[in-house]
Amino acid sequence: MTKHLLPALSVLLLSPLLVRAHDYWLQADTFFPAVGAPVPVRLHVGEGLLSEKERPFQKKPTLAFRLLSARAPVNLAARAKEGDTPVARVTFPAAGTYLLAMERAPQRIEMEAKKFNAYLAEEGLDAALAQRRKLGEDKLPGRERYSRYLKALVQVGKGDDVWKRAVGQRLEIVPLLDPFSVKKGGKLPVRILFDGKPLAGAKVFAHRRAGGKTATQSGVTSAKGEVTFELDGTGTWLVRLVHLRRATRDKGADWESFWGALTFATR
Repeated sequence: MTKHLLPALSVLLLSPLLVRAHDYWLQADTFFPAVGAPVPVRLHVGEGLLSEKERPFQKKPTLAFRLLSARAPVNLAARAKEGDTPVARVTFPAAGTYLLAMERAPQRIEMEAKKFNAYLAEEGLDAALAQRRKLGEDKLPGRERYSRYLKALVQVGKGDDVWKRAVGQRLEIVPLLDPFSVKKGGKLPVRILFDGKPLAGAKVFAHRRAGGKTATQSGVTSAKGEVTFELDGTGTWLVRLVHLRRATRDKGADWESFWGALTFATR
């Protein structure tokens, strides 16, 4: 592993004081199903793999929901009905690696000044916070337009190289090694893409949940948009980040953010 891929990592127990922003993520009831077994796929909202609520399928905010593999892609959104919980029930027809990908339409939110500043600090969005302070905006509410880009990997029997596929999401997390092949204590590098190009200087978090506890690591992407995490235990993993910039075409928002999430499991 090259040296620039290894940022300093911080490992800590997740606390409500540390993460206030709400994540969305896709999670299969099992990430290692058998061929032909129906598997519920759920959409969760919460903080760092601590689910507060399972969300139903909603047609209007769901721009795309696909199942990708070595076979023909499946349009899961076309199969789903409004209000379905879980959002999908997937039967995997053959051995291989499968990639679930969902994109959700932009939404707006307004937060009071202190909460918005705290959110920026906790997500590592230091440039935006510094700009607010410089312009005297840190006493004003934060008006934000946000979009979500979700992915989940599932392995059925012997896997293949679908894990490394970039699917064209606006903000996308792409593993540089097969997460299912990394042994405990091994390193998993990922690349962050924004509009198809490497995103440098972005703070990325990796949460692992097992045994009722969640542990968190964080790192900052290199000039190549890469960051590495240690897969230090078994369980469900969520790699996630927020990319924020000034909104230029939305009079109802001062900032636009893009939320990326990738879930998988180790065993």
